[in-house]
Amino acid sequence: MLNAKAVFHKNIQQVNELGALYDHLSNVVNIPEQFDDLLRSQIVNAVSAFDKLMHDLIRIGMVRIFENNRPPTGKYMGETIAIQHLPGLTISAIPPPAVRFEQIVREKLSTLSFQDPTKIADGLSYIWDEKQKWQQIALGLGMSDSDAKTKLKLIVTRRNAIVHEADLDPVSNQKQSVTRAETADVADFLLALGNRICNLVV
Repeated sequence: MLNAKAVFHKNIQQVNELGALYDHLSNVVNIPEQFDDLLRSQIVNAVSAFDKLMHDLIRIGMVRIFENNRPPTGKYMGETIAIQHLPGLTISAIPPPAVRFEQIVREKLSTLSFQDPTKIADGLSYIWDEKQKWQQIALGLGMSDSDAKTKLKLIVTRRNAIVHEADLDPVSNQKQSVTRAETADVADFLLALGNRICNLVV
């Protein structure tokens, strides 16, 4: 799990480097609308970095439970596995059962995203039995749980507008404005959110 956190930090660092590149190019080259798409890329990549962190933490945590290195949660114990996978989970199986189990978990999680607050809490339930997850998460951010969830939803809504709608305003059909301060705030918030969740579940 600590490796997952290190990968997350590297991904967020690369997000911040896009901001530095934007600053440099904006000061050197003067073109219409400057280099705003670099800022949009920051938002998309920051959300992707956070989503990957959630996938990694949940997958690794579930494997650790499987190996009896972490206490099981109610959601973990209630998860079903197709009969076709059972031969690969026997003690004598090759590759080892934990390796096959991780493959099964990876396949399951590949169809999910962990960007919405409800889905994040549900995913974390595989490895963390805390009932009031967002209250605990927000406590370390100095925010109320409702404010933390609302901020995350707004970030994801903007990410979706960039990815699925070219960030065009539905009325004017013009690109929505984006600022350096906005993208820096997105990266900072998602870094703090990811670190807080790591501190709670690792």
